[in-house]
Amino acid sequence: MDKTMILYRGSLKSCNYHCSYCPFSKHRGLQGEYDRDRQQWERFVESIFRRTQNGWKPGALMIVPYGEALIHSWYWEGLGRLAVLKSMEALGAQTNLSFPIEQSLDLYQKAGGRKEKLRLWATFHPEMTEAKVFAQRCECLLKEGVTLCAGAVGVPENLQNIRLLRQYLPKEIYLWINKMDGLKRPYTQKEQADFAEIDPLFLRELIPVKAAPCRCRGRFFVEGDGKIRSCNISPVRKENWYDLEGENGPDAYTCLALESVCSRKQCSCYLAYGGRSDAMNQILFGDYPLFRIPRNPKAVFLDIDGTLLLKEEQTDPIKTGRQRQNTGRLPEQTKRELELLRNQGTKLFFATSLPCEIAARRCREIWHLFEGGVFGGGGYVVWQGQEGVREKLYPINETYHQTLKELGESLGCRVLIYKKEALAYKITFLRPGKKGWKAKEGEEAVRQCQERCEKQVRGFLEGQCLEIVAAGAGKGEGVRVLCQWLGISPADAAAAGDSPEDQEMLRMCKNFPV
Repeated sequence: MDKTMILYRGSLKSCNYHCSYCPFSKHRGLQGEYDRDRQQWERFVESIFRRTQNGWKPGALMIVPYGEALIHSWYWEGLGRLAVLKSMEALGAQTNLSFPIEQSLDLYQKAGGRKEKLRLWATFHPEMTEAKVFAQRCECLLKEGVTLCAGAVGVPENLQNIRLLRQYLPKEIYLWINKMDGLKRPYTQKEQADFAEIDPLFLRELIPVKAAPCRCRGRFFVEGDGKIRSCNISPVRKENWYDLEGENGPDAYTCLALESVCSRKQCSCYLAYGGRSDAMNQILFGDYPLFRIPRNPKAVFLDIDGTLLLKEEQTDPIKTGRQRQNTGRLPEQTKRELELLRNQGTKLFFATSLPCEIAARRCREIWHLFEGGVFGGGGYVVWQGQEGVREKLYPINETYHQTLKELGESLGCRVLIYKKEALAYKITFLRPGKKGWKAKEGEEAVRQCQERCEKQVRGFLEGQCLEIVAAGAGKGEGVRVLCQWLGISPADAAAAGDSPEDQEMLRMCKNFPV
């Protein structure tokens, strides 16, 4: 599995800050504790090096300590060493930014680190530092080429300090607000509005997220002694990080990442819900959303079924093979986030196998936010921009319509032909009732379609449907055309989808599937 995200938490439980609300500020670390924490971290770093030599390719790592880790030199040296690994695309830590910037970056670079790989999650503590001083440190890191976000706990009494921080911070640094767990009452409507004005995504913190283990694959939470969890609040797995080293090379970690285990009912904090493979996490924050650094794409391409309109997870499809049932549910929070993207200038497009007219009915709540898209599996591409409408059709040659209709009916299917201006851009073989296609019979049907149409068409399966489009049509091709019309590179766009048909556009937009 590519793009694996690792969170690491050692035994460190001390901090150089003394905030009144934090239990770790009360504990003064002893030398023996520091020695133990350093040994754990160095062992962990070495274990990653050994595993990458055997072919494993971790994508990112973030240190999430109970105390403050980056005031200790060994963490910077370890991050620098890990940054040398080609597959390690991003590394960082949660921090209060109290470390000496020049000295720490020097340690990191001497160990082989590259500053462009660093990702810091910086937390503002009003009891310990002034907003202006904290913002200056953020700006200094930004000028050094370090990517970071800044944030604070949403304590109502600290609202003015947090507003000042937003005023002092460079505009390009995102300022997030975490909900206050110890508030012991709901936020008032005014408090919600005040914090959302600073952080437009603050309401994400207040909406319960139902746990979904199948969306937590590809991530590890590793503790100093080798205990493994899927996230910081999930149960400890039976496997230990250090016991896996001799087991089947990189396959052991791939299997472990695929078998996410969770007994929680809700994902109750950002380290839990922010690390899931939900589409909007990746659209808003990129391939490694746990760093909480916005992606700010110029355009977004979204599949509909299973991505925008959620499918109810009946069970784990990897273990049981059972399929997910579509509920057609658009989460209210997704609608808010799409509105936010639109308001900040991001252009929104659908990328779906649905015909345009059906997509419009299914997504009527949000249709006005989108400027067109790729419809019918790539057969019809449209952009409704300010300068007018641009369209491109990939029609199925009319001479093949009758032979495809006869083939579909011979297979016991209802044959649906979708047209634009009298040109067919998709033909569907629909199985009756709830009977889906088996892989082998679907492959044979596709082969017959291509044979009868002289390979001028291609086909793919989606549930009860065998979809047939022109040979050159596809979501990836549609995204390429739209980006060309927009005058942007696909790498400046973001995409999300959950089927094999989405793979090409995901690669083009440098995303990975949800």
